[in-house]
Amino acid sequence: MFKLPNPPSPKADTHELADFAEFLCWDSGGVSKREILAYLGRVDDNENNIGCDDDDDENSDLLDEVMNEIERRAVSCGDGYPFILELEGTVLKLSKDDQQKGMLYRYLLLCTRLNMKDKRVHDGIDGSLLLEEISAHVLKNYLGGSPARAIVFGTAVAGSFEDKVNNLCQELREGDSFRNLDGSPVSANDDKLDAVAWKPFSDQLAGQLIIFGQCKTGSNWRDETTQLQPDSFIKKWLLEPIVVNPVRAFCVSEAADRSRWKGTCTAAGLLLDRCRLVDFSEGLAQDLLDRITRWTKAAKQTVTFASA
Repeated sequence: MFKLPNPPSPKADTHELADFAEFLCWDSGGVSKREILAYLGRVDDNENNIGCDDDDDENSDLLDEVMNEIERRAVSCGDGYPFILELEGTVLKLSKDDQQKGMLYRYLLLCTRLNMKDKRVHDGIDGSLLLEEISAHVLKNYLGGSPARAIVFGTAVAGSFEDKVNNLCQELREGDSFRNLDGSPVSANDDKLDAVAWKPFSDQLAGQLIIFGQCKTGSNWRDETTQLQPDSFIKKWLLEPIVVNPVRAFCVSEAADRSRWKGTCTAAGLLLDRCRLVDFSEGLAQDLLDRITRWTKAAKQTVTFASA
């Protein structure tokens, strides 16, 4: 898995190379298949780049698959993909229509390929915490918007773990209140629960569709897809049960590998990757969008590429 500012290995997976192509396009306004190969050290960088097909079958097949992945992303993002394929899929251009979904996509792209352990704070904003707010909003939209509701539960919210559980129970009108099953000191901050969305009925009774979501930036999340277990969370921390078990969701900044999609979903539950998050991101609060924009612009300034 490549991390900026380093380029990916020439043997990187298709979805990694697609991310790299998007970065090159974002950096320069456009990039061709041959320019991508030049950055990876696969072709003579003195050859004419724009719009040329690669004569080498292996390299051509590789870049064809990368461009196919980019085309799939464009479809999956709805109207939110910030890049445009031109010249029969040989050139990627940056869209001039700078809308909120495009900014969100670029934020998620950076969140995937930057070192979010050491370099997640830019312009005084923690980029990893923004994902919790974004995911809560997207999960609410996925449930159809109003009257659906959503809250952030994770690190982005101040307060003790007990206070957050009590607030969750009050909002859901289920679970009653905080309960520490073991009675031992509580070290959990969120116990892997980052965002909650639900669709209440007018009768305000228990028994409703609830989603418990976990959020991850970066690209090393596949071993963590089973960490959040709603049933276990409820038994450990709520005084009373939730009548209908919540659906588990996993929200990631990466555009997940399509070749492993079904298997990933069996472990993660409802998988909302970069494209799905963008697809259902309509109506982000202006304050959140402003912070996304500030973080993205500041983080992007830390990334530079040498000429191919």
